[in-house]
Amino acid sequence: MNIFHGSIVTCDKNNNQFKYLVEDRGKIVFVGDELPEQFARHQSVIELGSRALIPAFGDGHLHFSNWALIAGEYFDVRTSKNFKEMGDIITRFTSQDKKSKIIVGFGISSHSVEEQRLITRKELDVIHSKRPLLIVCYDGHSLVANSALIELYPEKIRNLRGFNSDSGQLFNEAYYEGLDYVTSKISLPKLIKSVIGGYDLLAEKGIGLIHTVEGIGFPGDMDVTLVNMIAKARAKKNRFQTRVFFQTLDVKKVIKRKLPRIGGCFAAALDGCFGACDAALVEPYSHEPDNKGILFYRDEEVASFAKEANRAGLQIELHAIGDAAINQAISAIEKALTDTPREDHRHTIIHACLLSTENIERCAKLGIGITLQPGFLGTDLEPVEYLQKILGDRVLTSSALRTMVDSGIHVSGGSDAPVTHPDPIEGMYFCCNHPYDDSQSLSIQEALKLYTYEVAWTSFDEKDRGSLETGKIADMTLLNKNPLELDKTDLKSLKAEQLYLNGEPYKPGMGVSSMLLNSLTSGRVIT
Repeated sequence: MNIFHGSIVTCDKNNNQFKYLVEDRGKIVFVGDELPEQFARHQSVIELGSRALIPAFGDGHLHFSNWALIAGEYFDVRTSKNFKEMGDIITRFTSQDKKSKIIVGFGISSHSVEEQRLITRKELDVIHSKRPLLIVCYDGHSLVANSALIELYPEKIRNLRGFNSDSGQLFNEAYYEGLDYVTSKISLPKLIKSVIGGYDLLAEKGIGLIHTVEGIGFPGDMDVTLVNMIAKARAKKNRFQTRVFFQTLDVKKVIKRKLPRIGGCFAAALDGCFGACDAALVEPYSHEPDNKGILFYRDEEVASFAKEANRAGLQIELHAIGDAAINQAISAIEKALTDTPREDHRHTIIHACLLSTENIERCAKLGIGITLQPGFLGTDLEPVEYLQKILGDRVLTSSALRTMVDSGIHVSGGSDAPVTHPDPIEGMYFCCNHPYDDSQSLSIQEALKLYTYEVAWTSFDEKDRGSLETGKIADMTLLNKNPLELDKTDLKSLKAEQLYLNGEPYKPGMGVSSMLLNSLTSGRVIT
């Protein structure tokens, strides 16, 4: 039994704060201001002082295996101020990694370097030409390859839309297939090691529940299998919760694996992104009057998929950034629910950057959730000046958090890692300090619930997690300060000091052999 005394921020429906929380055998058995007699006799009390206990954070959308590989095995150039610094990072990395057949990096942006453009194939060749090398752009929707990799790509990829052999830059369908091709060459031990280590990095941020999208080109969708297996082991060792969305439009694949969720990005992406100017828009890009972006599927294809998945009782998640793609996603889900009505489906649109007032009302009426990535709002890799250039005044109405929340939509917070870092505190900061329109900012309490209760709600976990209430599982994060006592501009001073899962302090570290043993001996874990 553990008794916590201090600021208990519950994130319950009434936004209560209490002075005491009692945990026993992994469950919350009491929250309130006056400690009952049966607990008052307990000698050990954890005094919080100026700190605060909140529900464990969740990340409502990330590419876990992708991010884990970047965090543990790839190089990251997001801090580069110019191509020279980028080259220095690559040179250091390749001098240390002499075994990888293909060198992979992440984070290039034309907006954060002095050159104000993407690096090219020839410039990458000067930095490194011995082995195939690529850098995925910060938005996760394009890449740049050196000559060794361009020459390695098979003809079917070279003929796809978006393949530019001269610049070495891959966009649109060529990007997805080109990245899948590289992914298929990555060793499984490297993936396993990265994913295992990734859980510890998330725990440092106070995260105990993630919604991950998997299916990135490994043969036989092995990444889906491995993440499920490792998640099972993690849940047995320290109760870390993982909910997997299989990135496919093939419903039979998901049913065969007995997974309850389908969609995400990649194969389930309806459009591209603003960084590549291929997010699908109703009106053209302001700087390119002939460009409305790209819808990767016809309306009929998306509606047919949504109907099949909804009939099968699956939860659907679709990537849509531009307003034309959002229109397509909402219409497809609406047709699916007309075909087979479901009261509590929790279908979700990811990103939904250009969500109009009309579509906010449609989502609220249909019960469609929105998973946002508030970290997008503050990244130097895609600054507001760039968005104003390509979107004009439309940027001022994007990511309308206040309007969404006030409409009654269930809005959850995620990172889209590796696009932004999986850091709920940073996400909360931008929820409360909206850089485009401060009237769309949320209160600190609302922002906190986006990363706790709403993440749990989105994956049907709210009966057990997401708030600190009697009878729920004691998944909690200890913060260095009470966020509700801070000015919204000071939110970045928050720090997660300790993650508790099932009432126990999170214990990092798990070897591959331990992971395999735990996954084979544990019971079924719903992911």
